Amino acid sequence: MRESVRKVGLIGAGLWAMTEEKINELVKDLVEKGDISKEEGKKAVQELIEESKRQTTDLEKKVSEKIQDAVSKKEIFTKKDMNELESRMKELEEEIRRIRNKEKMFFK
Repeated sequence: MRESVRKVGLIGAGLWAMTEEKINELVKDLVEKGDISKEEGKKAVQELIEESKRQTTDLEKKVSEKIQDAVSKKEIFTKKDMNELESRMKELEEEIRRIRNKEKMFFK
């Protein structure tokens, strides 16, 4: 029983990294040992899978936030910066064309 409790504790601690197959395997082992009933096992599998998905989503969100935070603290030229620069360059090129066309008309 102590080993089963330890396994369940380990499952909770690192659930985000577990596959559905591994969760089923661990719960099946608990059912076979008689530590939990078949119905408890089915419920546990569902709960553990849902928790695994939640933890994975939370982890992905935290990693993304950390990356965004690190990028925002550094002077990194981002794709957004590049797009803004390209847009500004196109505006300036168009303005230069307009000025040149006016000069051509004026100095004819």
